[in-house]
Amino acid sequence: MKIIILGGKGLVGKNISPHFSTCHEIITVDIEEWDITNIEKSEEFIRQYTPDAIINLAAVTNVDGCEDNVELARKVNGEAPGFIAEICEKYHAKLIHLSTDYIFNGKKNTPYIEEDAPDPQSVYGITKLTGERNIMRKNPSSLIIRAEWVYGDGGENFITKIKKIADEKGMVEVVNDQRGAPTYAKDLALPLKTLIENGNSGIYHIANSGSCTWFEFAKEIFSQLQTEIEVKPITSTQLNRKAKRPSYSVYDCSKLQKDTGIVMRSWQTALKEYLG
Repeated sequence: MKIIILGGKGLVGKNISPHFSTCHEIITVDIEEWDITNIEKSEEFIRQYTPDAIINLAAVTNVDGCEDNVELARKVNGEAPGFIAEICEKYHAKLIHLSTDYIFNGKKNTPYIEEDAPDPQSVYGITKLTGERNIMRKNPSSLIIRAEWVYGDGGENFITKIKKIADEKGMVEVVNDQRGAPTYAKDLALPLKTLIENGNSGIYHIANSGSCTWFEFAKEIFSQLQTEIEVKPITSTQLNRKAKRPSYSVYDCSKLQKDTGIVMRSWQTALKEYLG
């Protein structure tokens, strides 16, 4: 297959591209080559390259920044995915779109399934949900992947940030009232590839198994690094971020397992490989 990875120079793109390139023709593009808010250019690009599939990783992902740049988030996260879905339908290309746990309010205390009612609490979450809905309205054969707490090689992420803070201050303060599943971006590759090759459509939750708070995640990072760093638990209120985060966003990935046979490894095992 010929697959365009849009936003492919970002963290997820860098981690999944090698897995796809072993058996498919991969074209990696970023905003310099393709601005997804430009409808005419988007159609021109798809017409020129005639891909079998497009993996859309392009998004405004600065969660707090979205609160200040509502219009940009609306265009990139909300409107553009719908345009791309429409063009993909026209040119018979499969659209695969990356979404987020921020479409949920976090008030549940059991893992979220794909059918749970969305209730985003931030501009980022609202615009990402709009993107999902626009895609499914315009091209129901599309595939939407909801990932969460993603880290990986070749980009800044939670792990690189807290290591830097620890180096500078000798301690880190981390919220202990938000629970999710840290997910190694590399572990998204096989499920994505399998779902695309099988022709699956609809929404799938993908995350490493198990769960923890950000505080527990930080403790495990320094434990695996065998580094003596004080990790101090704080509350989300103390952190005082602009955008509200879901307090609980653990995924139920049983739909993925049922449809592909893939069982996601534990977040601790994945972390060990990343840090190794």
